[in-house]
Amino acid sequence: MIRREIKLISGLALLVILMAVGMAQGADLRVCDCRACGCQYLSIQEAIERASPGDTVLVRSGYFHGNVNVSKPIILRGEKWHGGDIPLIDADGNGSCITVSADGATVKNMRVTNSGNESGNAGIRVVSNGSTISDNIASENGGSGIILEGATNCTVYANVATNNSFGIALLGSEENLLFNNRLFNNTEDAFDDGQNRWDDGLVGNYYGTFNCTDENNDTICDSAYNISGGASVDALAQVG
Repeated sequence: MIRREIKLISGLALLVILMAVGMAQGADLRVCDCRACGCQYLSIQEAIERASPGDTVLVRSGYFHGNVNVSKPIILRGEKWHGGDIPLIDADGNGSCITVSADGATVKNMRVTNSGNESGNAGIRVVSNGSTISDNIASENGGSGIILEGATNCTVYANVATNNSFGIALLGSEENLLFNNRLFNNTEDAFDDGQNRWDDGLVGNYYGTFNCTDENNDTICDSAYNISGGASVDALAQVG
């Protein structure tokens, strides 16, 4: 009898552990831009609204119009499919392509273009804390490629921002980390009116307007790059 109770308790404990692991991993919600592509959703926003914290909204190659609000702590990630490029969100000249309003959210592998040109509009606009923005391409936006407003403890890395008003802009934001981003052909590559880190101790960012020297050929500029807007500097700016 005692052995049966021990086995029952052990079995229940294992079930609880397996359920906890499954919940921690979260579910995948797939989004396509065509009905015949085999995804659960045609709309990125609908998938986000149906998602639970910790889930991943996977967006396959395609062309999406409008504005997306990441309002939950989820992962929004693009994926190449059938030989296509990573998915593109076009804001049609109105507002921001993606707004990250939830703390602890991640946006990865997305292309964003054609944001509005009003204050705060951007390819990716972050108004949250502890979020991660990586491996995205922000191009030809009326506002910034990426903007952080009132954000703290966010990490922004390995993004490309080109042909925007600002490449990356930080407004009223503190204690964020930005590194290994490529900023070029923007009206202004970088702006920061707060105190943030523009390198991770090993590498900074590349700025198309910064014609620096590299006498030891280590791909790191010999001089620091002063970020416009305040006192922040990139001590390890990259050579092109």
